Amino acid sequence: MKNGILSPRPTETTASTALSVIQDMAALTAAGLGMEGVVEGVYRAVSRLMDTTNLYIALYDELKQELFFCLDITEGQRIERGERTYRKLSGGLTEYVIQTRAPLLLEDGAMDRMVELGVRILGVSGAKSWLGVPLMIGDRVTGVMTVQSYTTPNMFGEQERDLLMTVANQAAAALENARLSAQQARRIQEMTVLNEVGQALAATRDLEEVFQTAHAQLGRLFDASSFYIALVDEERGVWSSAFDIQHGERLPSQEYPFDEGLTGYIIQERRSLLFRNPEEEVAFCREHGFEHLGQQANSWMGTPLLALNRVVGVLAIENYTEAYAFDEHAQALIQAFAIPVANAVYNAQLFQRLQKQALQEQRVRTLTERIIGAADTQAVLRIVTEELGRLLDAKTVVMRLGTQAQLLSALQNTDGAGSVTSATAVGYNRVEHVE
Repeated sequence: MKNGILSPRPTETTASTALSVIQDMAALTAAGLGMEGVVEGVYRAVSRLMDTTNLYIALYDELKQELFFCLDITEGQRIERGERTYRKLSGGLTEYVIQTRAPLLLEDGAMDRMVELGVRILGVSGAKSWLGVPLMIGDRVTGVMTVQSYTTPNMFGEQERDLLMTVANQAAAALENARLSAQQARRIQEMTVLNEVGQALAATRDLEEVFQTAHAQLGRLFDASSFYIALVDEERGVWSSAFDIQHGERLPSQEYPFDEGLTGYIIQERRSLLFRNPEEEVAFCREHGFEHLGQQANSWMGTPLLALNRVVGVLAIENYTEAYAFDEHAQALIQAFAIPVANAVYNAQLFQRLQKQALQEQRVRTLTERIIGAADTQAVLRIVTEELGRLLDAKTVVMRLGTQAQLLSALQNTDGAGSVTSATAVGYNRVEHVE
């Protein structure tokens, strides 16, 4: 079945056909197929038993209170639902079956019966017949499978209800196996990424390269189109959005007070945060008395970057389109991901400081060698002023020679900016003798 027009089933289902379908479903459960293969197998099985011109399978996520439509056949065509592949519970017939955990058969007058049940009419209205059964694992509802007709009243009866329920019991097990298999594959992928990000960052000494590598690797686990790494400047009491990607675009770095926003809270409290929906974030910000910075996300999580028991920054990821995009497992994953990132940030910053220190030491050695090789005092002073100009990136360097009292008097003849007003010097080699 691929996007073709499907023929209605024969009106009668023989016992041998039903038995064959049950055997096929048992084989499907044991085959270890992926989700797509299981869905196709279930569809073929049901098509042998009843009219599947209109059929859908919706999987239920209790935590997110969300439905995932893994298969939708409408008027014989497989529908790609796009953004409607997932939807929140909305009080329709599917939700009614989930709530009651029982099959629901609506024969002639299906729409009137929906009104009696207090069920909302969702999707295509005007069904003449509707049959839905729960997918159950033990006493847990994992989804709903339905068939319906928009043209023929009484298309389905008790026989179809019982047959669909039989298929659903086996389909639930097969779909759950496929889900667990996909989950296991994802766990393996997660461990692979964690190992590879550690290896990739271990030899990195450039801070920008750390940012780019972390972003690319995290993108293998989540939608990282909105993601940032903030760095802490303890001496100045600020944090900066050193690497800030929003909606796929990099934004200029900005500085904020040490305690501002969710990032400031994470820095001070040294703990990660998870908000599965906007309401959780708004309530948290209100409780702790600070405002959210930037655009409101539908899902948000952030974690401190800890190296040698110091907070060197914060790593955060946002989702602006989907609530419940992150859960506790995602939070644990990003905490593990942050460990090699924090170490890499610390090492890169340390390397930068050591490079700067080494450069300064080299300049001191060069200055010492030039002074030792100077021919006279005037040459020594000229060398010193030149090197000071380079070190301080100054256009003007003035050196005054004299007694302590004379020098103090000269300092008093400066303006508010600290520049000399009694004399103007341009260049590095201006030396004045105060008498």
